[in-house]
Amino acid sequence: MNSEVSIVLVDDHVIVRSGLKSLLHGMGTYKVTHEYCNGRELVDGLTNDGVLPDVIIMDLGMPEMDGEETMEWLQQNRPLLKVLILTWDTNEKKIIELFRLGVRGYLLKNCTAEVLAKAIQDTHVTGYYHSELLQSAIMRDSRAKDTKLKIDQKITEREKLFLQLVCDKEEHTYDKIADIMKVHRRTVDGYREALFEKFNIRSKTGLVLFAIKNGLIEV
Repeated sequence: MNSEVSIVLVDDHVIVRSGLKSLLHGMGTYKVTHEYCNGRELVDGLTNDGVLPDVIIMDLGMPEMDGEETMEWLQQNRPLLKVLILTWDTNEKKIIELFRLGVRGYLLKNCTAEVLAKAIQDTHVTGYYHSELLQSAIMRDSRAKDTKLKIDQKITEREKLFLQLVCDKEEHTYDKIADIMKVHRRTVDGYREALFEKFNIRSKTGLVLFAIKNGLIEV
């Protein structure tokens, strides 16, 4: 990168922010411009002080306004800001919800400095960072302009409906999806296995993330 990337840190642990700031400044291509203890402070900075970073690195578990609540606000008010989550939380349901809310990357706090640097660069340059945590759930190659068209051509209208129900925030069981679609449970299992096969995916979480990333569903 030819110029400094401006970073905002949001974490309620002072020692974590201090360590991250020293690490990033030591790399020479990143500059931490602001630090906040929680989402409420970040919102105040964005709205009152005109803070406009290239990348926000944010924890999830924070007082007053946690990471998920902050993402809800950002989705409504600053949807173009790029947010990397840096946390210990590996809950797959939470990861899915955060990607629905516009998170660009998800890292665990035991990652190396090299991984963190790559995450920041990918997020800043391409818009997203796909960590090892998500590799098994999302196909990598989806940058071509006709990707969505090709995917749409691969799936039937019934499979699209199944996919929308799988991704619904109500988190329907497969039995419930069968009731909604007015088909036998075995038919629903067939839709699932067909999509797994078509997109080389092996889990429900991977299917949801793939659908969100490629704009196959309404979120």
